Amino acid sequence: MSDGLSGSQIAVGVFVNIISAVAIGLAASAMSGLDRAHPHARRAALAVALGIALAGNVVLFYCSGQLFPVFSTVLLFLVFYLFWSQIRQFWNVGLIGADRSPHKGLNYSDSLKMCNNSLSFLGVGARKLTERVPEFEGAMQRCNRPNRPIRFLLCKPGSNQLEKAARGAGEPAGEYRRRVTASLEVIRDLRDRRQWNIEVRFYKLEVPLFRLMFVDDWLCLASHYVFGEGDGSQWPQLHIERSVTDRDVDSLYHPFQRYFDELWEKAEPWDYAEFTEEQ
Repeated sequence: MSDGLSGSQIAVGVFVNIISAVAIGLAASAMSGLDRAHPHARRAALAVALGIALAGNVVLFYCSGQLFPVFSTVLLFLVFYLFWSQIRQFWNVGLIGADRSPHKGLNYSDSLKMCNNSLSFLGVGARKLTERVPEFEGAMQRCNRPNRPIRFLLCKPGSNQLEKAARGAGEPAGEYRRRVTASLEVIRDLRDRRQWNIEVRFYKLEVPLFRLMFVDDWLCLASHYVFGEGDGSQWPQLHIERSVTDRDVDSLYHPFQRYFDELWEKAEPWDYAEFTEEQ
């Protein structure tokens, strides 16, 4: 590679950047159309664009001499634009993250540590929260407000669905009921002993569609259930942000919040006496 600069080197650098810009621009604009035809083709288009960028950097390195850092920086900005256009489509609808499972991402302990002002939860029994005693009690204390309850929307321990799910998972018939009851004991103890404003209701559906956790009115952690296959912690989890600048319906947070609120209004309040281990 020559130490001096020549017109041909500059021309090569400009040419490679123009070709790369056109290729990346076409890939970015084509991806929306690819989604309608063959969504998996989006990955191929992205791979092709990145391959062109990599090849362009190699050509620049060998042909542009001392101008390689300049031309390479331009090319990297083009690649950044491509990635930004892909990420932005998810952020625009409130999707700011996803985990293959909570164990491989934002886990239950970490999500409890994020709760500082409010907490609403929809699940089977909230056992994966209540068994993490320090984190759970800390979250309850920080979120306790006299004018707004901490809300738990759970499965009624007497539901036949719990027995079916336990048998499907290879557990004793009463195991899931025992876990839900143990979780209710923890919640009742905190309410009675600490006088915290915690409200529990039992939904009337046999099986909820989702497990939802709303943190401080800005973040929703959403996953789904497959009853009878494990404890539910192995399924994908979405991180959905509430929109504070656009209309609330522009974010996927809105339908999940509406789903929770509608179930909550129809749910049966718990009297803190029934379904306890003392019975």
